[in-house]
Amino acid sequence: MNQPHDERLLREVFEVFTRFAKKIQEEDDEEKAWMLAQTSDQQVQSILSEMTFMMFHVLDGIGKLGRTNGSTLSSRFGIPKGTVSKLTKRLEVLGLIAFETIPGNKKELYFVLTPQGETIYKLHERLDERIQAAAAHLMAEYTKEQLEFIRDFMNKLTSHSFLQLDEEQAQESNF
Repeated sequence: MNQPHDERLLREVFEVFTRFAKKIQEEDDEEKAWMLAQTSDQQVQSILSEMTFMMFHVLDGIGKLGRTNGSTLSSRFGIPKGTVSKLTKRLEVLGLIAFETIPGNKKELYFVLTPQGETIYKLHERLDERIQAAAAHLMAEYTKEQLEFIRDFMNKLTSHSFLQLDEEQAQESNF
């Protein structure tokens, strides 16, 4: 269902996407700064400074699921298994998680939060609560139908690759 659109409007939409992506990246730094300001513990601050967005995501997943393994983290949160493996090793080095095995099965690794990991997980949960409250406040301005449209559009946006032409576009360009 292709519809002709005004080129100026399409450029404006693309510019807004670009600003949105940039804002998301900048907010990663703001979020880390907020968490740093919430604690006076020098060790926690040092660890927070070293963490990446994806490390927070994996730590949050372990905190939400409790004792869990890499396959579960990967499938539940859409993180590639190799990334989970790499990040859990880094989280262990930082002292935020520990690896456990089941007696008699040394291959199956489970991850659990350490007390320090629990502290940072709780801090990250407080941050998420603030963000969700602010998002709910912003979305209160929109109708149910508008929010459904936004949801559907965002789902389509996040499942689409802008670097690859989809089959329909490729067929159209052959004519």
